[in-house]
Amino acid sequence: MDVYFNFSADDHVREIAKTVLNGFDLYWYPDYHDAEAQVIKDKYVLGKRTRMIQTISAGVDHIDITGIPDDVVICSNAGAYSISVAEHAFALLLAHAKNIIENNELMKAGIFRQSPTTLLYGKSFGIIGYGGIGRRVAYLAKAFGMKVLTYTRSKVDENVDETIDTMADLFRRSDFILISVPLTDKTRGIINRQLLPNAKRNATIINVARADVVSKPDMVEFLRERPDVWYLTDVWWDEPHITDTDLKNLILSPHVAGGMSGEIMDIAFQLAFENVRNFFEGHPKNIVRKDEYRIKSERFLGI
Repeated sequence: MDVYFNFSADDHVREIAKTVLNGFDLYWYPDYHDAEAQVIKDKYVLGKRTRMIQTISAGVDHIDITGIPDDVVICSNAGAYSISVAEHAFALLLAHAKNIIENNELMKAGIFRQSPTTLLYGKSFGIIGYGGIGRRVAYLAKAFGMKVLTYTRSKVDENVDETIDTMADLFRRSDFILISVPLTDKTRGIINRQLLPNAKRNATIINVARADVVSKPDMVEFLRERPDVWYLTDVWWDEPHITDTDLKNLILSPHVAGGMSGEIMDIAFQLAFENVRNFFEGHPKNIVRKDEYRIKSERFLGI
């Protein structure tokens, strides 16, 4: 059993791999080895012996999936960043609900102006996509006393109060809406001009997925027409070239929900390496559906 790691790694990452993959033969970039399994960030090298490709990232839209043969399994690292991303989603949500950004700017300008805030308790939180991030957000939402609704093809758990049949109905019934689906051919642009008008008055939409899950012209036009609805997002179209952000009902962060710290990456490396072992033991997780990734993203930022 041998593994090739097709990315630069320091001694700390190599030690994690040695611990998790004890007993495996490990080979590291740039010294290529035609191994049965390959761990990558964005690029892979197909060898005659390649059977499995494991990504460090949760998303795989930046990888050329069409170049991977049918008999080679590719697995994402879905769930590896769920805790960090869920915390960030709530950071955005609380910053808006409690007027943190506005009040901070006023106070620093010497202006003492009190304004009403929004209570999370008792509100409906609709989650589009119930993978690792959706599950973690639901767990936190229940701690705030919120009602959790979800639109998903995945199995749900005890934190979900109700599964909704259509996204339109979820928009109609949710005070807060989380977008947490991977970017695939099927999900590209699913948040669009047909769906957005279903949003409740004073609704808040939070995106911690990929920017292109949402149609940019449709969302920008909608936010201009509906100043009561807020869009809180960690992703923006054409990153890092940021345009069209002159909207009052918008809060942005620069694609950092997945975390930039070593402690988060340690978890990601650990889980990716564990899934390589899972593959050789016959039960890999997060197998990518290749037929949903015919369109490759031009750039990769974040996780």
